[in-house]
Amino acid sequence: MSKEEPVSDRRVNRRELLGAAALGAAAASLGVGAAPARAAADAKVGVHVGGKYEQVPLRRDAVRVTAVQSNMRSVRDNKNPAREMKANVDHMCELIDAANGFPGPQDLVGFHEQPIMGWQPGNLEEALRVAIEVPGPETEALGRKAKQYGCYVTFGTYARDKDWPGHLLLNGVLIGPDGSVVANHWKTNNMRGFKPGWDIFTTSIYDVLDRYREMYGEDAVLPIARTDIGNISCSITPGQPDVMRAHAMKGMEMRLSSSSGGYNLEDTAVISGHNRIWTVVCNQSLSPAQPGFPEFSGSGDTAIFGPNGRIVARARSIHEEFVTTVIPMAEFRRTRVIPDVPMEMLLPVYTRYVPRNGPNSQADYVPKNSEDASQHFIKRRNW
Repeated sequence: MSKEEPVSDRRVNRRELLGAAALGAAAASLGVGAAPARAAADAKVGVHVGGKYEQVPLRRDAVRVTAVQSNMRSVRDNKNPAREMKANVDHMCELIDAANGFPGPQDLVGFHEQPIMGWQPGNLEEALRVAIEVPGPETEALGRKAKQYGCYVTFGTYARDKDWPGHLLLNGVLIGPDGSVVANHWKTNNMRGFKPGWDIFTTSIYDVLDRYREMYGEDAVLPIARTDIGNISCSITPGQPDVMRAHAMKGMEMRLSSSSGGYNLEDTAVISGHNRIWTVVCNQSLSPAQPGFPEFSGSGDTAIFGPNGRIVARARSIHEEFVTTVIPMAEFRRTRVIPDVPMEMLLPVYTRYVPRNGPNSQADYVPKNSEDASQHFIKRRNW
């Protein structure tokens, strides 16, 4: 484990190459604009009085974590992707073997945002061909490795869901030590307006918020997986401090953030320290086979952040490597309370605020590509 180091040396990444710039989703995280009829449902949200929160007993006092910085191998044969996707899963399994070898047995092994299909810059139809079902053959293969070593495995992925036909999801998946899927967290919300004429066409919770609530309940909007290594969120939600604050209020202890194309170290450090949580960020290594991008496009900086906002372990290169640490979860729990927020001061502002991009924008239409998405969301803006 490396010494703690200040957050610095911010690199240009793919999200910046796409012109990423967006505000936090305060309205989404606080349920702003909720109808009075939802009051009964709100009572079931897992936020407890008194600063404590729901937990399950830990498997051990200290949790051993390895964040894998692996390359991104984009599927090229989109019409027949099975062979390439299997090769990517096989590579993940090899890295799980290695992570539980020389570093010693692990409780958690994490991967980046797109280890199974890689970056897919095409259209909705093409992306759905490489999206996986959860559970499915890919999670079963990874689940066998998780069961072999008795560890958790997490990764990001494009996903399909039979209950949401035609929607492309970007989910954070957590597989448990028994080999089963413990969590399949949708992305909470997408940052809109990456660059003129281009936008994201994956479906987030916010994009179908009303139907999502009806199907899964209010507590599932900002989900927490309560496990024997800690309370975990594995939602792929970069640059959203308000959303992460709401997760922390619900008892999130560890944020598993799967990234690709880089992320903002300073932002991640502030969110971790401000909410007193552990954050594990898995980013890609140098990846030569990404269509539309150079082999370095935000590679490296896989890191683990402590609840004081400082980095406790960080990748030393842009190549494939393991970033490993031991999280003293039992000690952390003894003193940790949820964030103390002056809500009476904030609610008058939040409840009057009208977000630029409202919810349910993909409830009745799913954009076919990035250009179509840009036009669709511009038409639906509130301001």
